Amino acid sequence: MTLIDKYTLDRMRGRGVRLSFDCPYCQGARLEMKDAEGLDPLEGVRCFKCKALVVLDGLSLTVIREAAPRAAEG
Repeated sequence: MTLIDKYTLDRMRGRGVRLSFDCPYCQGARLEMKDAEGLDPLEGVRCFKCKALVVLDGLSLTVIREAAPRAAEG
């Protein structure tokens, strides 16, 4: 049996999630968003190079795993 779990941004709060990516506008700076307590993801992060504001407006992770096989009876 396959187990599928979906984790939304709200469900991942407080789990130490960090996103690191190149600025989508200038690709010249590495940006990072952290799961800081009380941080609103709609505040976003500003690129220090091109000054673009990058806002996280949605995120979910899907985890797919195989269930452990049942022990043989008897």
